[in-house]
Amino acid sequence: MKNWQENRTYGVTSYSGPAKKFLPHQFGNSVELTVGLPKILLTRDAYEDMFCLVDEVGKEVGWVGSVEKKGRDYLIKEIFLLDQESHSTTCEITANGLAEFATEILSSREDGMEVVNSLRFWGHSHCNMGTSPSGQDNSQMTVFAESCEDFFIRGILNKNGRMEFTLYLYNIGVEIHDLTWELYEPTDESRRQKWQAEIEEKVREKYIPLVNQFGVGGYAGRYWGDNEPFPLVESKVAVVGAGSSRKKAR
Repeated sequence: MKNWQENRTYGVTSYSGPAKKFLPHQFGNSVELTVGLPKILLTRDAYEDMFCLVDEVGKEVGWVGSVEKKGRDYLIKEIFLLDQESHSTTCEITANGLAEFATEILSSREDGMEVVNSLRFWGHSHCNMGTSPSGQDNSQMTVFAESCEDFFIRGILNKNGRMEFTLYLYNIGVEIHDLTWELYEPTDESRRQKWQAEIEEKVREKYIPLVNQFGVGGYAGRYWGDNEPFPLVESKVAVVGAGSSRKKAR
């Protein structure tokens, strides 16, 4: 087979001779996204719990979390602290540690199987250092790769208020670094429905006779009756002077 450099015209040059065998060309590898990149979403509980761990521990500490797909985004719902060996510059979570945690969750929670099956997040604190991954951080991902085939999320946080996520799409061999993250706080529709029901039951519109708004209800009542609306447009009643008596116009 001829060298690919002899077939690098990318189809620009026209050709009118007999067909040739297909040859590799100088490939212009590229990836084009037809939709936006996914985001990492965080429940308020997961956000606050991770902040507490980073704030309280003066060295590296790691945890795992349950994840749910939301369209093309990924929601970190709940986090769990594992037994681990921690140091000022590294923390290590082993396959045995994960197995012990799974056993504990399965025996202590009714939704234990659902939680275990949704463990797709590993987060850890770099304490006072930056959030770029270390060699140990990258090696740690091989442990998690053995337990899932689709995706996994790594989060690195520090006391300086930075939180950085990497999404590993194992099924297609792609890593997406430093993904956008945001809090996930959808509107509670059940709360709205509760108040809609109470409004319907307890809040009524008060009817104020129009005649009373103009201060002529008592007099007009003698002409149109107390239960009749006051005909302002066609009224034959005129108010003459401030403090004077009201007279029926002729």
